[in-house]
Amino acid sequence: MKRILLSKEFGLMLSRCRTGLIATVTLATVASAGFAQSHPVRTQGTGAADYNDMWDLNSGPGLRGPATIVVLDAGNHRVDLFDNNGNDLGHFDHDFDLPSGIALDASNNLYVKDGNYHCEAEKFDRNTRFLFQFGTCATNGLGLGVFDNVGSMAVDAEGNVWVTSPDFYYMQKVDSSGDFLSIVCMANVGVTGCNPATSSSVQPYGIALDSAGNIYVTNVDPFTGYRVVKFNSSGVYLATFGNTGSGDGQFNYPQNLAIDASDNIYVADSNNNRIEKFDTNGTYLSQFGSYGSGDGQFIGPVGLAFDARGNIYVSDLDNNRIQEFDRDGNYLRQFGNGLLAAPIGVVVRR
Repeated sequence: MKRILLSKEFGLMLSRCRTGLIATVTLATVASAGFAQSHPVRTQGTGAADYNDMWDLNSGPGLRGPATIVVLDAGNHRVDLFDNNGNDLGHFDHDFDLPSGIALDASNNLYVKDGNYHCEAEKFDRNTRFLFQFGTCATNGLGLGVFDNVGSMAVDAEGNVWVTSPDFYYMQKVDSSGDFLSIVCMANVGVTGCNPATSSSVQPYGIALDSAGNIYVTNVDPFTGYRVVKFNSSGVYLATFGNTGSGDGQFNYPQNLAIDASDNIYVADSNNNRIEKFDTNGTYLSQFGSYGSGDGQFIGPVGLAFDARGNIYVSDLDNNRIQEFDRDGNYLRQFGNGLLAAPIGVVVRR
C-alpha cells in the first residue's frame, strides 16, 4: 500500500505501509455493531474544555468566550478551540494518536478521525463530552466497518458521516449512531460485493459535499494522477477534474476541500502551496497563496473551512498556524502561532 505523507518538513507520517492485510471479506458477514468496541473505549481527556460547552460558556477552566473555530492539532494530539477573533479558548484531548480528520454536524456534534495506531473515529457532543467510537483497524481484512489509519470526514444533510480510507481506496457512509451503512470502492482491493465505482484507481483523502449532496474527494494516488473526483449522494461516479502539475487547475498532492454557499469548490493544493477555486462543473476559476511563511503564504496547506461570512480558514501545516482569507482570497489575519503543531484540519461553527 502507498504511504500518505502529509508533511515533508514536519515529517508527519499518518499512514504506515502494510503488508499482508488485503483479504477478501464479504460485506454481508461484517457486523457493524461489533466495530464500536474494537479498541478499549477511551474516556474523556483532561484538557481545558472537557466539561464546558465548547460553544456557549463564557467562563470555566481555560475558556474565555464562545468558541467558533475548531482546529485539529495533530502534532499536539488534541483539538484546539478559538473564538471568531482567533483568540485561544482552550483545548481538549481524548488520547488521540495522530488524528487526521474532523467534521461538525448541524447540531455542532464533533467527529474526529484518529490515526497512526488508532484507526477509529470518535463522536463528541457540543459540550465536548465523548459519546462513542466506531470503526476498527484492518486486522482481519478490509470492508465495511474497517478504517485506514488516516482519512478525512464530512457530514451530509441527513447527519450521516462519510469517512475516507485512502490506503484502502474506499469511502464509507456511517449514520449518526455509528452504524455503517455503505461502502464505495475505488479500486479492486478484494472487498467482495464492492465493485469499483471508478474506471481507474482513486485513493480518496479529502472529502466535501455540495448543497445537492454530491460528494467530492481528492485523489492522492500519483500513479493515476492527482485530481478531484465527484460522486452523487449514493456514491455513483459522476465526473473528474484536474490533473497532475503546477499550472492553473492542476494539482500536486491535493488534500482537503471546502465548498462555499455558491457550490464553488476550494482545494488545498498542498505541494503547490496554494488554494485553487473551481465552479460546480470543475472549471478552474482562481487561486491564491504561494510558498513561504509570510502573510498569505503556505508551507503545506491541508484543511479548509468557511464561516458564515464566506471567509475561508486554512490550516497551514508546516507554518503551524491558521490563516483567514476573504472569499476572493485576500489575506485577513492569522492565529494559533506558538500554540499549534501541525494543524491538520479546521471546522467553523455557523
